[in-house]
Formats: sequence, structure tokens, C-alpha cells
Amino acid sequence: MAHQVISRHRLPQPYRAALVTLWTLPLVLLIGAIVIGRGFTLALFDPRLLLPALIMLTPAVYVWREGIDVLPEGIVRRVHVPRYYHFDELKTWTFERRDGQRLIIIWDDDERKLVEVSAVLTDLPTLLATLRARVRGRSLPPNL
Repeated sequence: MAHQVISRHRLPQPYRAALVTLWTLPLVLLIGAIVIGRGFTLALFDPRLLLPALIMLTPAVYVWREGIDVLPEGIVRRVHVPRYYHFDELKTWTFERRDGQRLIIIWDDDERKLVEVSAVLTDLPTLLATLRARVRGRSLPPNL
């Protein structure tokens, strides 16, 4: 079942594109050198090349997908492994400055930190407005 995404919150496009380029450029240079040196050969499909190539692309895919998706009934945290949280599971949240960074932190009913992301996201005002409207509290958990 596909969910309707109200808004996506990622690093701004120029930063994401630059990071993806940084992670894919060595692979492009390697394959380019092989093609220039030997031409287009079946060696490009050798598992000894493809496996390291896939490993090299993993950080690029991670950077491209990382962020938060806001759905009508909850949020999807795309950090490491995508995880869905219904708004009823979210207890408190805060938008704070720590060590020169602006952070959005969201906790659940058991005071576990569910999300901690830098506030350098696209469409940050929409994310904050959604959290204000849909999450019950804005105070910090008592043990912090």
C-alpha cells in the first residue's frame, strides 16, 4: 500500500547532489579508465568489479534517501533503515541548538529518542508546523 507523502525533508538539493557526486566519482573514473584502456569489454560485468562498485555506491544511495517523510498519519524516518512512526507514538519533540547545530529531536512514550536530525533540511517550516499540529508535547523528557 502506497502512502501519500505530504512533504519530504532532505538535505537541500545542491548539497545532496554534491555528496552523491563525491561518492560516485571514483567509480566513474575507474570504469572510465577501464573503457579508455581496453574498450567496452565483458570484464566490466565481472563480479570482482561489480561487488566493490556496489559497495562504493552504498553511501551515495544513503545520502540521497536520508531524511524525513511526513505522511497524513505519521512520519517515516529515513536514517539508516526506513522506519514508520504514527503520530500517536510520538510523545514530545524539541527544536534546539546544541554545539552550534540546530537539531530536531523527537521522543516516544517510553522516552526513547526516535529521531535526531540536523535542521539543515528542505522545507523545515512545514516539518515544524506538522510537528506542532500533530505531536502532543514540546517539552523535554524529564531525564534529560
